Amino acid sequence: MEKGLRLLLPTFFLLLTVSTSLFAVVPGYEDVKTQYDIGDFTLEFLHYDGRGGTGTFPIYSSSYYTDDEVIEQTLKGCWTTNQTYIRRITHVNGIPIEQTKWAHYGGVIQHVGGNYEFPENLPEPQPVVEQKEVTVFITGEQVNFPDQKPLIIRGRTMVPLRVIFEHYAVQAEVTWNETERTVTAIDRTGKTIVFRINEHNYRVQEKGQENQFKHTDVAPVIENGRTLLPLRALSESLDFKVDWLEQERKVEITEKTGKNRSLLSRAQWQAYLEKGGKTQ
Repeated sequence: MEKGLRLLLPTFFLLLTVSTSLFAVVPGYEDVKTQYDIGDFTLEFLHYDGRGGTGTFPIYSSSYYTDDEVIEQTLKGCWTTNQTYIRRITHVNGIPIEQTKWAHYGGVIQHVGGNYEFPENLPEPQPVVEQKEVTVFITGEQVNFPDQKPLIIRGRTMVPLRVIFEHYAVQAEVTWNETERTVTAIDRTGKTIVFRINEHNYRVQEKGQENQFKHTDVAPVIENGRTLLPLRALSESLDFKVDWLEQERKVEITEKTGKNRSLLSRAQWQAYLEKGGKTQ
């Protein structure tokens, strides 16, 4: 109960801040006497110390603006105000935001320099896929892709995530959340990386450190039932070095100097995966 209250208090002040900023850009809004509830929106929070949660807040009408205009300004305020613990807007009127007319306000909010300027709502460029085969080597050993091969999309090498993450030289556990459409990988040090399908922002978290929100210019996609992630963003976030050899169309992945991760043997790692990520 106390933990929930501690989370609600900053959330309450957040609502006041967002509302204040909204009123500041709508002349005369503070003089409105009669308001009624026109809907609500749900926020997901993530604080620097790892605490998180969600909260749902009402949206009230205005005598000067349409209901849609008020909702639009409220959602936009979550992006443009300097509230770095707002992670994302999840729902509008109880409906996942991706399924509403305000879908362009969905996704993880990346606070750049303490604030974020909301981008123009431009259509996503269609991926340009290069068909020539790409080979991938991890610590000198060629990686075998049994079904879906790596692709180059808009100049970025995209690879099936499990084949790379669960390679014995990487040893990161992978989970897929169908509801959230997210891919989470956790390596042997406890470092976590979270990607969302068709979203350019992703999250990296290390034990005892503040979450980092990063950006990749090509979003993860699903191809032939396999999730493809941008190899460089994926590997470098897990402390691997990625080199592209243009003439050979070859990717070389090596561990960065000084990491010295404690890995299981190849046989132990395979047994670990077969047990569903559980040790004896």
